[in-house]
Amino acid sequence: MWREKLSLRKTNKIQSLYPSVKLLIVCLYSLCSVILGTIRPGGYPVFVMFWFLVLPVLTAASGVFRAFCRGFLKVLFLSAVILTVQCFVIKSNDILWRMGFLTVSKPGLVTGMSLSFSVMNIAGIFIWMFKTTENKEISRALDAAGMNHKITYVFMSSLRMIRVLGRHSRTIMNAQQARGIETEGNILVRARAFFPLLVPLILGSVTAAEERVLTLESRGFDVKGEKTHIFELHRSPYDKAAKAIALTVTFAVLLWRILAWVR
Repeated sequence: MWREKLSLRKTNKIQSLYPSVKLLIVCLYSLCSVILGTIRPGGYPVFVMFWFLVLPVLTAASGVFRAFCRGFLKVLFLSAVILTVQCFVIKSNDILWRMGFLTVSKPGLVTGMSLSFSVMNIAGIFIWMFKTTENKEISRALDAAGMNHKITYVFMSSLRMIRVLGRHSRTIMNAQQARGIETEGNILVRARAFFPLLVPLILGSVTAAEERVLTLESRGFDVKGEKTHIFELHRSPYDKAAKAIALTVTFAVLLWRILAWVR
């Protein structure tokens, strides 16, 4: 039944790629981002900035553009902070902008742009992977690769725990608001509302952990022998083409960098 549900959901050709192929794309994209960051015509990391344009195209082709944008907002904020800090912290005689005691130098701007776009590229491609791949797909792919089922479970539980804790914290905050406790306002108000949130959140996590232990024991998690699975994850017919394109692009970028270095 799950196999049918999965096949109906994975109508997009890029989303239907095998998780290991997506991981290869993530690694090669990140490598290309690092390589292009070292090419700076005129002193500015122009190519790594243009390389970032691949992400909107890839996410739109994958059908997850809106979900990607929602998850990318925090990365964008972090990148803006990095750019701002680097611009004002790094001092140099090559000043591009000055207002009072605040100055922006060219080395600071270049370093900030390089770091911020590197963060956006690498974090963005990981967001694309997790938006197009479900946790159960990753778990099944790890099992198929021969990884120990206990390690697989710990890894997947860690990914799932972030979402579960976020959902529980929102539930507790809504309950506190219903009781008349202020949870919105300045930093002090939010801090006072945060500490009472920790106790029920931690206790709820401990209770949930005990329930998961009982569930795993009832399913024979520690029983030695071959494990069975609810569904089988099949490879996509487009896996080879995707790997070939990713490897070709990476080889072209690497060759271009070598030729530019030699010259």
